[in-house]
Amino acid sequence: MKKEAEEAVESAKGLLEDIVIVVSLVRTLTDSFGSVKDLYRKLKPKSKQKDSDSEDDKHHFRRPFHSRRDSGFSVHKKKESEFSDSEEELVCTSSIQVRAEYERGYPTTHIQLQTQIIQLQQTLLSIHQDLLLSTYMAPSSSHSHLVRLLQTTRKARAASIAALNLQYQRMLEPMPILSPLPPREDPIFNIPGSFPPPDSSRRKSEPFPPRRRMSNSSSCSSESQEKEKEKQKEKEREKKVKIELPPKPKPKPTPTPPPLSHSNSLFCVYAKDLQHNPTIPLADTYKLSGDNKCPFCRRNIDMKPGKAWEIITDECKVKESRYRKAIYRTFRVKNRFVVKSHREQGGFACVLCARFRKWDTVCREVSLLMDHLWREHSGDELARDSDIIEC
Repeated sequence: MKKEAEEAVESAKGLLEDIVIVVSLVRTLTDSFGSVKDLYRKLKPKSKQKDSDSEDDKHHFRRPFHSRRDSGFSVHKKKESEFSDSEEELVCTSSIQVRAEYERGYPTTHIQLQTQIIQLQQTLLSIHQDLLLSTYMAPSSSHSHLVRLLQTTRKARAASIAALNLQYQRMLEPMPILSPLPPREDPIFNIPGSFPPPDSSRRKSEPFPPRRRMSNSSSCSSESQEKEKEKQKEKEREKKVKIELPPKPKPKPTPTPPPLSHSNSLFCVYAKDLQHNPTIPLADTYKLSGDNKCPFCRRNIDMKPGKAWEIITDECKVKESRYRKAIYRTFRVKNRFVVKSHREQGGFACVLCARFRKWDTVCREVSLLMDHLWREHSGDELARDSDIIEC
């Protein structure tokens, strides 16, 4: 009795430990969703300010996720609710949905929930670090942080609910059922006045064959035949017992796509701000007393303040006398063009190729970027950029 009681206490302790671990994980996950909601409400006004400023400027180039459109629907056609849009509803209801799914099944989901907690906290820490370390914070950078925050929240909510739902399904799966044992044969003796005969599923007892006087050899052969029959019956019973139903296959979780990161873009966030807003001057770090580092990605750009690169293009034009005449055009490339061409991973990308051509060009150094402009672009394309001046 003591051993059984000790085993019961130990099993109860292990079950309680598993329950406490899952409860703490779900609590940490819901707290992370609460931090996401606070950060979302902090970044949302800046993103709205960026959208309103970009609509007033007709010369700016829009990004694919620059602003949220209404798709032709007026404000009066939307349903009245406590949330302003679907993004706010996603952020504010993620914790409630995860808790509702948690109430259906709780054990053995530690690793999946820990993964979502780590991803959420990494995103929160990286965005807070950018907000604290950046001396210049443009509206578009807060918009990119907002997009990244929404993608991570959407992925964490879907993965957490899927993990808890799969756990609930695993708890509902029935154990493999063995086939029932074949019924035993009824006893040979039939006592008059006993219980009624059994169901038809049971095998009826066979009466004894009439006794005959046989020799010793015939009696031995009959006994051996009976033993062989009994052995065959036992083998058939064993085969029936061993037959089991195959277990149901467990559902495989569908893989979720990885979230899009702003580090995979072609240009740095600060470079995009300079491209979309020609009136924004360069930051103080690019002045004589600065360190030539980007205020967003902290990349160092090798250039001198007040200097410019000079490019001379030669173009041929056919006149009425049917002979070609070379025309030379001189352009000066400002430092602002170099800064708005740098990448967050290092190196530079051609702004003109990104605007006017179907492919992109990436260069490691500033000199290679200038050589690309001189060889691959015409004077008309160079003149279309506001940071390239024709002399």
